[in-house]
Amino acid sequence: MPKLNRAVTGATAFGFAVLIATTHAQVGRGTTEWLTAGGDAQRTFWVRADPKISVASMSKPGFELQWSAKLDNRTRGGNALQPGVTANGVTLFVPMSVVAGSANTVYALDNDTGYIVWQRTFDAALPAPTAQCPGGITAGPTRIVPLTPPPITPALAGITGGGRAAQGYRSVIGEPGEGAPVETRGGGAGRGARGAQGAQGARGAEGARGAQAPAAPQRPQGAEAGARGAAPQRGGGAAPADFGIPGATAEQLGSGRGLARPSGVVYVLASDGVLHVMGLPSGKDIQKPAEFIPANAKWTDTIAVGTMLYATSSGNCGGAPNAVWAIDLDSEGKPVTSWKSNGGPLVGRIAFGADGTLFAAVGAGTATADGKSNAIVALDPKTLQLKDWFTQPAATFVTGPTVFKDGDREIVAAATKDGRILLLNGASLGGTDHGTPLQASAPVAGGIAADALSTWQELTFAPPAPSAPPAAGVPPPPFGGAAPAAVEITTGTRWIVAPTASGIATFKVTGTSGTLSLQPAWTAAGLTAPSTPIVVNGVVFALSTGRPSSPAALKAYDGTTGKLLWDSKGAMKAPAASGSFWSAMSQIYVGAADGTLYTFGFTDERR
Repeated sequence: MPKLNRAVTGATAFGFAVLIATTHAQVGRGTTEWLTAGGDAQRTFWVRADPKISVASMSKPGFELQWSAKLDNRTRGGNALQPGVTANGVTLFVPMSVVAGSANTVYALDNDTGYIVWQRTFDAALPAPTAQCPGGITAGPTRIVPLTPPPITPALAGITGGGRAAQGYRSVIGEPGEGAPVETRGGGAGRGARGAQGAQGARGAEGARGAQAPAAPQRPQGAEAGARGAAPQRGGGAAPADFGIPGATAEQLGSGRGLARPSGVVYVLASDGVLHVMGLPSGKDIQKPAEFIPANAKWTDTIAVGTMLYATSSGNCGGAPNAVWAIDLDSEGKPVTSWKSNGGPLVGRIAFGADGTLFAAVGAGTATADGKSNAIVALDPKTLQLKDWFTQPAATFVTGPTVFKDGDREIVAAATKDGRILLLNGASLGGTDHGTPLQASAPVAGGIAADALSTWQELTFAPPAPSAPPAAGVPPPPFGGAAPAAVEITTGTRWIVAPTASGIATFKVTGTSGTLSLQPAWTAAGLTAPSTPIVVNGVVFALSTGRPSSPAALKAYDGTTGKLLWDSKGAMKAPAASGSFWSAMSQIYVGAADGTLYTFGFTDERR
């Protein structure tokens, strides 16, 4: 049962946060969200557009440490804070990040102030940690992720009118003779204060579904789904992203409180292998917790696509095999299926194609029977049956797959231990012999770090064409108005960014007539144990984690030239936690090994 005194404290804290939001919130700020580790289903680490962050704005003063908050997480076996996810406007427009800590605790923080809205600790037993099997929570939470990104609106692209175009890798173009407009800035660094801590929950079914409710309303399909602006998600189910979460009861769907909406929940996996569907406003379970993977396993960042949620396990921690796991969120019994590699360990995070195909990397090992090692595999998203694979004896993968479009094709990119980046055709991994890539780069000097690749594309934005006035007799749009029109986008050069042992290396993806090549471009050095870079609107943010003992540092580069635009210098006082690095709402977040969360951005009226 939850502890009542902590629950009361949490209610008070949340009420205070709501009061702050009511007074200061900005409505319709045109901001972005970070729904899962890597940012999207393709694990690109790319925020396509941002109203504040651009090469031009990062070239001027104003981007700085906004706040830091010290969380009471305990590091386990080198495992600390995990990657966070964000939500824009949880209650009365409070933007939040949800961050899991290694010691089985989950925190929700106001992104603008650093206020801890609530925190919850699971009461699962924790074994003694080791470097190989740290126990506790070993990866980040997830929200429901669409298979294709949402449209870029004029507000998100920073287009304010006048019919002028904006470049996704440059600033919005200003009036003649006036230069590029720059956002209002000011304020000081580190102003955030840690608020009262919220409710500490316990495992169980508080707020769970309870008795079987009547069948949930049928989710819209076809034209109705399209009218709602949500494409069907084929990764295990056709649930439009804005209609309702999988497994919601009829009572929740009709409550009007948002408990059954994807925007109102986050999925967290505790150390005992039990999955929790948690309401964002309170951190309480809104569905019955479900057993998912073996207790005390070591798993990678979860991801929820359509009606399924996925993770991988490796290292034989808790007796868990090298496997991909999937749980059906829409079924009452929450059945679980898995695909075992029967060979090497699963490497990095899984990624998805636009049709829902799941891609996973398998490392070196001794394969038995039909097992796989040194491979990229394609799995059916519902059954996890093997559909296709690529393998080479010398291709020891050190990153998981990253997926991007090249014309009509989907390309799967991954890096190997010898410093090569391989490009594969997502529709036919390795061709007829399962061993021929579309392209392999020359080895990167010093090798590519065992993390992930990021990819982005130069984009030019133009305002949407004016809409025709409504015909006579047509009723007005419902409350909230019609969805904003998407901007017109012209695409340019595709880039791949890779962390190396002491910096980052970039490549241009070029080619004609269906061929592809990887052209080395700019590099940056002087980073200690760097994380996978994040690209926001053409700005490459590189995190020097400083592990194991130096303070972390964050740097920003022009994504097309490699010019250093900004440096956090001594703002952070401890090494960064592995992978605890994300971006949303014109901010960059870094989780440190000592439990401190640092947030960088431009000052606005709430900060």
